[in-house]
Amino acid sequence: MVSAIRPNILVVEDSPAVRLSVAGYLEGRGFDVTEAENGRAAIRALDRCSFDLIVTDVLMPEVDGIELIKAARTAQPDVKILAMSGGAPNMPAGYLLKMTRMFNADDIIYKPFLNEELGIAVARLLDRPLEN
Repeated sequence: MVSAIRPNILVVEDSPAVRLSVAGYLEGRGFDVTEAENGRAAIRALDRCSFDLIVTDVLMPEVDGIELIKAARTAQPDVKILAMSGGAPNMPAGYLLKMTRMFNADDIIYKPFLNEELGIAVARLLDRPLEN
C-alpha cells in the first residue's frame, strides 16, 4: 500500500557508490529512503519497517536479490519491487532480470541507467508523480 504522504523506499545495493546515488536521487524527489548493503541487511529492515517499494540489485554477497524478493513477498506481500542489474561475467543482465520476473519483481531496470529512467520506473510503480 502506498503511503499518503512520503512513500518509504528500501534501496538495496552492495556498491556504496550506486547505493548512495540511487538513494540521494530518490530522497531529492520526496521519498523517505532506507539503505541496505545486501539482502541480509534488507531482510532485517523488512522486519522493522513497512515499505512501499524495494529497489534492489540482483547480484549481491550473502543474500542475493532473488532471495530478497522471495523474502519480501512473504514479509510484505503488497510491496512493489524494482530489480536492477548490470549482469555478471558469463551472465548477461537480461538473463538475471528475467529470473527476477519469475520471482515476482514488478519491474526491472538495466544498469547503468539514467536517473530519469529510475524516476520513471519508480513513479510508474508507485502511481505518483515525482517531486522536483
